[in-house]
Amino acid sequence: MISIARSHLAGTSGAGGGERVGSSAATGARRMFGAMLALGLLAALSAGVALVRVVESWRLGSGSASRTISIAGQRLSYPAANAGAVVVVVLAALGLAMSAATMVRLARELLRDRRFRERLHKSARRQIHGAWILEDERPLAFCAGLLRPRVYVSTGALELLDEPALTAVLAHERHHARNRDPLRLACGRAFAAGMLLLPTVRRLVQRQHALTEIGADDAARAEGVERAALASAMLNFSEAAGSEPVGVDPQRIDNLLGQAPEWGFPLLLCLLTGVVLVATLALAVLAGRVASGSATLAPPFLSSQPCVVVLALVPAGALALAAVRVRDRRARMPVKA
Repeated sequence: MISIARSHLAGTSGAGGGERVGSSAATGARRMFGAMLALGLLAALSAGVALVRVVESWRLGSGSASRTISIAGQRLSYPAANAGAVVVVVLAALGLAMSAATMVRLARELLRDRRFRERLHKSARRQIHGAWILEDERPLAFCAGLLRPRVYVSTGALELLDEPALTAVLAHERHHARNRDPLRLACGRAFAAGMLLLPTVRRLVQRQHALTEIGADDAARAEGVERAALASAMLNFSEAAGSEPVGVDPQRIDNLLGQAPEWGFPLLLCLLTGVVLVATLALAVLAGRVASGSATLAPPFLSSQPCVVVLALVPAGALALAAVRVRDRRARMPVKA
């Protein structure tokens, strides 16, 4: 793809000449972000309904449950529930797991962004055309910051790119900053991390990222940047990165060559994800109507005589700790030749 792009760069023109410099990719990326937000709210609603049904259908008490069994003279209690109660518990547990995964990924994104911006703040001391300059020999140009996005360019990129290519890169990254694309993409990754059982969501996030890059290219061309400058900067970065063509997306190359790629809104994937979430919501509502369960809060789990079980666990824990220490001591012993 790199050699094909080179052979056509000389024949590409700028935003003028009557060609259409549209923003359909950027519009598609915004619509996809809105669709993922809607799907996320639908997933949260499904999890919330399942949790409400659990609270309404399960009766919890400090004493023994309605069903007990005697083993070796010990009376053990266990929850009594019908199929509906089991279903709502499973759905609620799944909803909690998905919510926890989403929040953990979002927290990681925020923490990673904070640490990254702190490192950038220490090394970026001056600006050029609104972009902060990093003292780095590697050719870098990117937009960073979830809440306050900024454009950064390295000294290696300034040495590598000529003036038209540098202008194209900065226009591309400024569009990311204005559109808060880092935050949108981080939210998409967090949503995909939470939807563990729906692989279609990851494809939506990948599609969002591709449309975001193409939309930034279109926005740069709308400012008067030539296609050749964008493609040249992309190829220069890829060649400087090494043997692998890092950052070269075939769809972006086709778009810069005037071959409009298929970047239509993935309606089928969104509908499929929505159908699964609606079915989950309906299942939680229907199962909650007939759900009935009871359980005890007596610790430890299933025990009506917790002290006996705790005393039985003490020697077992001591033996396990002794085994771990013996294994560690043997591991530290020198091996004889």
